[in-house]
Amino acid sequence: MNNLEKPKPDDRPVLKQDSNSEWTVFLQDALNGCGYGPLDLDGDFGPLTLAQVNLFQQNLGLTVNGIVDASTWTALDNHKKLFGWQAEWPGSLSLTGIGGADTLENVKSSMIQEAAKLMGASPRFWGRYFQGNTNRGEYLHKLENKPLHDAGIRVLPISRRTDRVDGTRQDGAELGTSHAKDVLDTFDEDYLASQGDGFYIFLDVEGFDGQPQPSLSKEFYKGWSEAVVQASSKVKLLPSVYLNGSDQTTLRSLSAAIKEDAQCHGLWVARYDNQPQISPWNREKVKFKSPVPCKVLLRQYIGDIDGGTYDFSQINPFLDNLELVLERLILPPS
Repeated sequence: MNNLEKPKPDDRPVLKQDSNSEWTVFLQDALNGCGYGPLDLDGDFGPLTLAQVNLFQQNLGLTVNGIVDASTWTALDNHKKLFGWQAEWPGSLSLTGIGGADTLENVKSSMIQEAAKLMGASPRFWGRYFQGNTNRGEYLHKLENKPLHDAGIRVLPISRRTDRVDGTRQDGAELGTSHAKDVLDTFDEDYLASQGDGFYIFLDVEGFDGQPQPSLSKEFYKGWSEAVVQASSKVKLLPSVYLNGSDQTTLRSLSAAIKEDAQCHGLWVARYDNQPQISPWNREKVKFKSPVPCKVLLRQYIGDIDGGTYDFSQINPFLDNLELVLERLILPPS
């Protein structure tokens, strides 16, 4: 849908130790997707990446030389991937992703029209909070299902309790269980199972260094993600994270948790522009000082529009299949 360049193995660069580029990030991500590592997506073809390349080549019966040539690229492409993984392609094309909104307020038809005017495109997803209660911000399906369904807009579920994300593993497990149950009860497990093979749920981490809201702790995320994964035998819920791109503490904690087998299926990163209209993706906005073994699915590119009512985001247009990300959000029943 967007003329994304996807070079075949023969057309990709040959990589070896000290080959540090965006293709090294692609390699690290591909190894992670094949169940190796996990490696931070830092673009550094150092000893850690070399060890995983050698292990992959050994396991696949390839020449073990640490050199990623066409034969190794082909084997990586053909290898079975972890559930939910898809490639993010290198490239310098000017591409724009699928746009959407999120609000604290309950969604009304008039808000959908207003958001489309402000954003310059019809929103195709809408972030809403699932808190396990009826407090302000909670998604209320009796009010919101119909306008969203009628507009063909999918719900991006947000697990919100930002004051506790620096807590213990038990804290994370309790909130993960409660918020996953809220999503499952709101839409009904059988309905969700009939709609797709898995759905994202994003943990809301609002803090960054020096700010009043706390950053994420490794133990909290391990408990939260495990509880989300185990919440249903009928529906796969895919734990993911919303964070500020400047929050080094959260990024380091998340990396450590993933390396201890916590699942993270993608990041939704807040890095702001200065206008509400959706514009081409800026890779520089989603580069981190503390890389993690998890790719960016979405960027929230502006917040608090129209008196604080709307935040706007877009799906990463360099992903192999943008529509697949959209399909793993929830189209509410009418």
